[in-house]
Amino acid sequence: MRISVVNFKSQKDVIKNIALMKDYIEKAVYSGTDFVVFPELCITGYYYFLSDPKMINEELVAQAVSMCQKISCKQHIYICFGAPYYEADLIYNAAFITCPDNTVKIYKKIHICGYEHQIFSKGRKPLILDTEYGKIGFGICYDTIRFPELIRYYCYKGVNLYVNLSAVTEDEQCDTCYLKRVIEYHVLSNGIYIASSNVCGIQNGDKFSGGSCVAGPVRKTEKPIHYYCNEELSQELGTCNEFCRSVSGQEIKRPRPHFRFKRRYGMYL
Repeated sequence: MRISVVNFKSQKDVIKNIALMKDYIEKAVYSGTDFVVFPELCITGYYYFLSDPKMINEELVAQAVSMCQKISCKQHIYICFGAPYYEADLIYNAAFITCPDNTVKIYKKIHICGYEHQIFSKGRKPLILDTEYGKIGFGICYDTIRFPELIRYYCYKGVNLYVNLSAVTEDEQCDTCYLKRVIEYHVLSNGIYIASSNVCGIQNGDKFSGGSCVAGPVRKTEKPIHYYCNEELSQELGTCNEFCRSVSGQEIKRPRPHFRFKRRYGMYL
């Protein structure tokens, strides 16, 4: 499986962001990718939306979904991007996943933080996508950073690849390596592959750290964590339905997690 993760620099213009997404997707298709991942709220810009929720509506979100659906079906690829999801009178911070079979899956951020509480409602369920490559789980930023039980739950359910959409900034609490350390912790403790796409650039005076990457478990001759990529538009090459890595003709399979998550008190039903 070939995965592309994008350091995405959102603008205040939603139409321009959709066009930029299409440009990245076309580059990824040309490179032979199977899955493209964009960051949290990339269609609007994280802080742009929080400061002006009326900058986008359901019709514009539907336009982006339709564009990705057409490409997914035509090129037989999966596309994941962050955008608001409108349901009745509620708004969710969501990840939209368009699939080659013309279906659209939606993950609603479970753990919202800070000012998000004034706009978004909480999601209630994890999302596991069954693909020809294996099971894929999803999380958005705070889900990944502060709630390790979500990834443990996914591992318990047989997920081998975890997709993270984030909007992590550089400030006094989060340096440029903060997200990197979080990803390394999850890889080490769960033996899972992680594809993480983060926002880059400046929004409303705040700088986002970028650092999109694909990281995986140990290979016997290397350090405990192997980075398959860390570029503006970067790909990870793998094989078979267990997200194995083929190196010099030798197939390296995902090791068993160090521990399994046991669900308690109805969490993530």
